[in-house]
Amino acid sequence: MIEKISVFVSDIDGTLALKGGNLQTETRKAIQRLHKEGVLIGVASGRPLDHRIINRAHEWELGFDFDFVIGMNGGELYDKSEGVIEKYYQLKKEDVHEIVSFLAPLPLNVIVYNQGYDDISALHMDDFLIDSQKRNNSVVTIGDVDYISRFDTGKIEVHVKPENMPEVMAVVNAHPSENYICVKTFEGPNHVTIEFIDPHINKGLALRKFSEKHDIPLSEFIAFGDMENDIDLLKESGWGVCMINGSDTVKAIAQDVTEYGVTEDGVGRYLFKNWFDRQ
Repeated sequence: MIEKISVFVSDIDGTLALKGGNLQTETRKAIQRLHKEGVLIGVASGRPLDHRIINRAHEWELGFDFDFVIGMNGGELYDKSEGVIEKYYQLKKEDVHEIVSFLAPLPLNVIVYNQGYDDISALHMDDFLIDSQKRNNSVVTIGDVDYISRFDTGKIEVHVKPENMPEVMAVVNAHPSENYICVKTFEGPNHVTIEFIDPHINKGLALRKFSEKHDIPLSEFIAFGDMENDIDLLKESGWGVCMINGSDTVKAIAQDVTEYGVTEDGVGRYLFKNWFDRQ
């Protein structure tokens, strides 16, 4: 464990809470205690940044605003002190068209965020989008390859059933490019999410930007995550922790693994045992 924590940052889905869920008691208490002690609090997500995620601190009844929010897997950074969202390394619309073209014939759905959740384009309407409309009041338009490839974007989100992953990944691997990479961001019993992003993009990039802006060494950051898109977040931080429910790949690079999972107050119980109770 590091000697000083100046910044706490965590992935959301699968780490702090289940998708669309609330914080559990010990995790909320731990984050509130860190904030009270002067630690800056941030979250990092693959989601596009808009008021929905920036205001999540209020939905979670933390009693304060996030100091920063990382979105689009590191392609977007909201800094409370500046009040703006910065965007880095967007996928060009030509690359979006190329990717969607080779994905479209496969058994999956492709989603492109044009303006947060207020303007989403997709190949098909599915249960994920129906749920998103309920939870996020998303505005979704269905269209063909040309339609959903009209703009530059931070990421292309792809939803696949687990049984179709071998077929999908065979096609993805047959289309390598210097202009984009593919990362897995969610894996559950009923669906897997993979995302295409610019090769420069990762959550660690936005974390470095925030570190530089505030002149806080990354060695004083503690980070939590669970999936492959959290690897650079954990690597860049002075102390990177993977959830026990996380992927083996992330556990292998983390400096520690929680004893409890996301449904068992894993982040909060880890902080109380390894930080607060040791002082």
